[in-house]
Amino acid sequence: MNETILKPMRRDLLKGGGAALAAAFGGPIAALAARVAEAAPGDACQAATASALLDSPYGAPVPTPDQTTGLALIELPPGFTYKSYGWRGDPMSDGLVTPATHDGMGVVVQRRVGRSTEIVLVRNHEQTTSTNGADIIGAGRAGVAKWDTGVTGSNYQIGGTTNLVWRDGDWVASYASFGGTYRNCAGGVSTWGSWLTNEELLSNAVSSTGCRHGYVFEVPADISVRAANRMPIVGMGRMAHEACAIDPATGIWYLTEDQGNANTLYRFLPANANGGLDSLHADGRLQGLCIRNQPNADLRSPTLCQTFDTVWADIPDPDLDGGTLASRVGNVNASGPYRQAYANGAAIFGANEGCWVADGIVYFTDKQVTTNPPRGGRIWALDTATGVLQAIFVSSDIQVGNSPDNICVSPRGGLLFCEDGGNTGPNSGPAMTQMRLMALHPNGSSYVFARNNYNFSRAQLTAVGKPNGVTGDQRGTEWCGSCFSSDGRVLFVNLQAPGLTLAITGPWARGTL
Repeated sequence: MNETILKPMRRDLLKGGGAALAAAFGGPIAALAARVAEAAPGDACQAATASALLDSPYGAPVPTPDQTTGLALIELPPGFTYKSYGWRGDPMSDGLVTPATHDGMGVVVQRRVGRSTEIVLVRNHEQTTSTNGADIIGAGRAGVAKWDTGVTGSNYQIGGTTNLVWRDGDWVASYASFGGTYRNCAGGVSTWGSWLTNEELLSNAVSSTGCRHGYVFEVPADISVRAANRMPIVGMGRMAHEACAIDPATGIWYLTEDQGNANTLYRFLPANANGGLDSLHADGRLQGLCIRNQPNADLRSPTLCQTFDTVWADIPDPDLDGGTLASRVGNVNASGPYRQAYANGAAIFGANEGCWVADGIVYFTDKQVTTNPPRGGRIWALDTATGVLQAIFVSSDIQVGNSPDNICVSPRGGLLFCEDGGNTGPNSGPAMTQMRLMALHPNGSSYVFARNNYNFSRAQLTAVGKPNGVTGDQRGTEWCGSCFSSDGRVLFVNLQAPGLTLAITGPWARGTL
């Protein structure tokens, strides 16, 4: 094992519930803990081994009409409102049709334009099949960079990104920004005004145009000024990518992989530490997370607040093909990066998804739900200064948290996670017909902020100007792409299956977000 971080052990973390959590990690969780300390239950880490479901400080969510269509697309606490935009099938500002399968998303620029405040977001489209040519991102559009240039035959070319513009409290524009990719799941925002869009594909196949897939690509906010670089960032690995996040203090990127029982947390140390567009193409070092003195530690079933001391192992060839790996948890289908990381002692997670860095803490999720043992999901926090990894949310009850996927930390310090589960699993019951946006309490428990309420007929959709909208009950489908404006006033988020984007505003100060 190539140990590149050698930090002293820290065993005194989180011995006293929310207050200790704040003292241990500081930053966002400390801010959250300070605001809700009076409401915090007792000593969570001594009294419980798993998270619980609490009442929301914002109040129970209720069906709330969309200010754009009038339909009650979601349920929100009293006092909150939202505007939908970018529905699947709607025309965009560039004349193209809005693609389907909205997924990861980020605020890449918030700026002043004259007297206006303008926000530019980049949104992924996790497309794997195409129903018509319009579903291919940027089809026929000059200036939209593409990795895989084929447009027929292989479905590898149909994913990509669209950019959205929010100005002075309203949606004003959308356009295709990158294409020729496959299953663009999540990604992450750089510190220089771009979005990394990640392919979630574990495959050694070569497409009809000779391209491989499973890479990371960079998309700028303004493609009219500078088109995206069509080439992949090979140094960040070829794998079933999920999210990535940069630590602004160091320039190091952290990445997750959604490959069941064959993944760890990764980090990428860029060779060009100055940042800027194309800087990540200058290569760097990819590494996998290991637990000190526990080669290939199985971290799929931690207890709440359990801690581990970590080190990192180099991955010599980030572009290595995947294959079958005989692991501690049985034979698994593993990416080339994980095969190398595992050989050097990398830890084992279930299926890592969301990733966010705030104040030197890397937050990431493990969403996989299995029946042996049953799991509703995990959220981890890695202190980059000490190398201490901690399970800050642990649930085997999907009522408490049903497969946490994308996550974000608000400017006020609250952690929000998107559910991507289903209505079957541990303690499912009738309440799990709706996926939810959940907030993390500082003692490791959770509460419901919003619910998916999308269930409409063709007649209802046509009547409000959405004739191409998806019909039927989509309440059990996932939320994704959550991110706040830099001033914390607007939460942007996607409903994937119906394919639409929401901008939510309201009295955030009433709760932890």
